[in-house]
Amino acid sequence: MDADVVWDDVVDVVCTDAGYAGMICAIATSEHGGDVMIAGQQRRTRMWFDSLRGDPATTAYVAELAGDIDLKRLPADEEALPVRTAQAYREPSTNKRRRTVPAFDGGRLRRWAASCIASPTGYLYTRVTDWPSETVQSADGDLLEVYAPDLGATSADAGVLAGLTAQARNHRVHVHPVDAVSRLVFEDNTVAGVVFATADGPLAIRARHGVLVCGGAPAGDDVPLAAGLRPALVGRTASRFGRVELLSAQ
Repeated sequence: MDADVVWDDVVDVVCTDAGYAGMICAIATSEHGGDVMIAGQQRRTRMWFDSLRGDPATTAYVAELAGDIDLKRLPADEEALPVRTAQAYREPSTNKRRRTVPAFDGGRLRRWAASCIASPTGYLYTRVTDWPSETVQSADGDLLEVYAPDLGATSADAGVLAGLTAQARNHRVHVHPVDAVSRLVFEDNTVAGVVFATADGPLAIRARHGVLVCGGAPAGDDVPLAAGLRPALVGRTASRFGRVELLSAQ
């Protein structure tokens, strides 16, 4: 661990910004008894993944995750919230007692990572998540792991982010303003926390479970919460990358 880090606080999960992904992650963490800190970054970058800057260790971590993805040539996706038609997945009945695990496909995971980095709703969780999720099958047959919070009686004319923010407040989760991410902190080659730059100096937050690196509020108007759609964290088995999408039942 970095010897010079003095932790200002310790929580289960740190969300680096207060957009769609950060709010849903905060709700999920709180619903399952965890402590969460949401940072609201004041400085904006071209895409959310660019916010991971700092010391050589953070730079090396980013380079390893991005692999052969050319980040400079990756076009920014302007779609505020992708819509996906999906239904709960029911594994076909067989004589096998164990659940079938999809075959590992490195190329597909790499393409998924690129699409999440380019998406304004993309996120990176610093470990393969084990939070409760449901497996859904999209219209094209793809299997995905999703978490969709219950927004309760949110007004139909409210925006998605507004509804998520209200739900997070119901869980007593609030946004802490910061300037930007300064660097990640590593312990035994895993991410142990994050240091933020603030007007009052560095703010070091240790994460018992993980750090969710994500984007902030949408650049334009908040997306309306249309009937029949539910915002969700959407990921793939064995991937640290995901993005927020609106799910529609088939």
